[in-house]
Amino acid sequence: MLIFKPKQLNWAMFFLLGLGYFNVISHLEINYFFKNLIAIAPIQVAAIIYVTYRRWNCQPPVGELKIKN
Repeated sequence: MLIFKPKQLNWAMFFLLGLGYFNVISHLEINYFFKNLIAIAPIQVAAIIYVTYRRWNCQPPVGELKIKN
């Protein structure tokens, strides 16, 4: 019997969600330019969240203290 790890289940869920999202977007009858903007929006939002998460959770170098304002 196959045993799936939580990380594999997350990737499968994101894959199916993305597949469904782009399938719905491709069937929308709107302007081609706006369709492309809507299709790429989740990728842009995910990139912004990733970058801000990495910046807020970065650790200071060893021997250096964080300055609190």
